[in-house]
Amino acid sequence: MNDSTTFSRRKFIGISSLAGVGWAFSGLPSIAQPSVSRLGTFSTSRTFKMGMIGCGNRSKALIAALNSVPEIEITALCDIVPHKMEQRSQLIKGQPKPKFVNTLNELLNMSELDCICVVTPNDTHKAIVIASLEAGKHVFCEKPMALTVADCNEMIGTVERTRKVLQIGHQRRHSAEWRLLVETIHNKPLGKILQSSLYDYRGDWRVPDADEYPAGVEYWRLNQARSGGVVYEMGAHIIDINNWVFDSEPVAVCSIQGVNNFSLRKRDSSDHAGVLVQYANGAMMNYGGNVYNYGSTALDTFFCVNGTVQLGGGKLSIKYGSPAGFPKPADMPAPEEISLRERNQEGDGTAEQFQHFAEAMDGKAKAFPDGYIGRRVVQIMQGSLIAAKEKRIIEVKELG
Repeated sequence: MNDSTTFSRRKFIGISSLAGVGWAFSGLPSIAQPSVSRLGTFSTSRTFKMGMIGCGNRSKALIAALNSVPEIEITALCDIVPHKMEQRSQLIKGQPKPKFVNTLNELLNMSELDCICVVTPNDTHKAIVIASLEAGKHVFCEKPMALTVADCNEMIGTVERTRKVLQIGHQRRHSAEWRLLVETIHNKPLGKILQSSLYDYRGDWRVPDADEYPAGVEYWRLNQARSGGVVYEMGAHIIDINNWVFDSEPVAVCSIQGVNNFSLRKRDSSDHAGVLVQYANGAMMNYGGNVYNYGSTALDTFFCVNGTVQLGGGKLSIKYGSPAGFPKPADMPAPEEISLRERNQEGDGTAEQFQHFAEAMDGKAKAFPDGYIGRRVVQIMQGSLIAAKEKRIIEVKELG
């Protein structure tokens, strides 16, 4: 077996120096409570009209969030199932009833629309986003941005050509809790980031209610080619946060994943995964997830030279230390524990991201997260699938 196909620990992890081992306290801000939400602090002189394509389960949470963003009006809904559009329209508060259309072409031909919200299965994102941008619409696209890096590149190229806004739905970037995590690791005297240990556990994807899909229509999340499996569906959120924390490009990925629990509904989409990623700055992410855990949770842990940060259980914990055999510095900070708001962290930031999208459409901000941030997540997810299939380390540059 040659070097390109061997899981070499030395080659994968690499050798990097440990920088920032000293305790640097001067000028560091004190972070004690989550930042105040930005929701409601921005207004425009106009209302942006949105067409939402895809009225599945995720659309319910997005509509609920948009009810708090008066700068955006849901003017049209698009789905192949009429009763789903009617059900979703009943969730819209304080706005005229939206128009119902059944095809993307009908939606894009509505000249009154300023933007399109893409809430469709993962494998359809690229085509819908590109068509919408080329039709002169701004686009909000749910995560994941796409299934492949090549698709992301086409989408980014279309943004650059059309000069329209494309924002990706990694809503945790707009969450006070997750922003606090990133600011803590970047600003506290923790030293260089070394490694992360991250886990997602979730009960198997629910069987849609009887009225959700016509008879004979498969649940797309059970299809690997359409969904990408557990890493794309669950891992995308925490992988994006990890990228934010690490502030570095992923360079190599290895993974083992597949269908492990055969008591689940018939599927070929992966139900478990372990993913190891090396970044350009030498840091390493260890991600694991499955869809057959029905209650247990795990803390997200970030290891730095001078200490460890953990998030979970409604709190952010910071513990400082030094390696065994090294003297304990006299000025080592005391452990810290920060209480977080009692909110669903997966949904936190969903309304705020739409307010930011309105700001971007109004020319007062840049899309965040944009396609470049979205693509970095896809680099890791696509790399993990190929690594698991081919049983080798994937260098991100192979993906284009």
